[in-house]
Amino acid sequence: MTTARRFIGKDCVVTGAGSGIGRAVALRLAAEGGRVAVLDINADSARETLDMCGADHKGFAAVMDVRSETSIAAAAGQVAKAFGGVDVLVNNAGIEIQGTIEETGPEIWDEIMAVNLRGPYLCSRIFLPQLLARTEATGGAAVVHNASLMGQVSSPRLAAYCASKAGVISLTRSMALDFATKNLRVNCVCPGIIHTSMLERRFALEPDRAEAYRRTSQRPPVHYIGNPEDVAAAIAYLAADESRFVTGSALTIDGGVGAA
Repeated sequence: MTTARRFIGKDCVVTGAGSGIGRAVALRLAAEGGRVAVLDINADSARETLDMCGADHKGFAAVMDVRSETSIAAAAGQVAKAFGGVDVLVNNAGIEIQGTIEETGPEIWDEIMAVNLRGPYLCSRIFLPQLLARTEATGGAAVVHNASLMGQVSSPRLAAYCASKAGVISLTRSMALDFATKNLRVNCVCPGIIHTSMLERRFALEPDRAEAYRRTSQRPPVHYIGNPEDVAAAIAYLAADESRFVTGSALTIDGGVGAA
């Protein structure tokens, strides 16, 4: 973990913070001095992440469903009451369901889009007044979306997932242009193969998990699988004031897979 303290005095919101990359981001921001609203659809997971932030951490955990405007608005109200505003919004919540378009019915397509693309849009829109209020008070705020390498390239049997993440990258660029003069920076990260529960579910479908892990770890040129902390470090950079000249960027964190 870092010894930097870039988020002292900063109020942060992380969605999907109950596990995986979202949990790593919440812990990173808290470790650097930020107050973090740990938001997740699973109450127990959110509370567990909050507990991991440390006994002296001044953030809070709450249940939020990124598919629901009502749920997001309620969480935004809690954030406003607890923090008075938002300096950093990390739209991390996401799902993956494999399938070609033939295998992906409209209900599955809509579910993936609701979480992966509509979710970041709704969260950004609903938290926008708090973010813009902070830009006026402090001179800047940041939104970081969690997209994917699969939004830049593609993979078999991930049609809806790839489409949703490509949408997140385009949303990032549009938002960055719309709010650049208001000192709201908007960027996204594009992780490649990261060892999360989502990846573990893929391994569980394989007849030989150990062989699947070995094969997967050989795919990146660096020959290992990334950790959630690798992505959290990049998100922390994009959220911090030191990246003040970075907006509209899609930062790839993939061990060289895209380059290869």
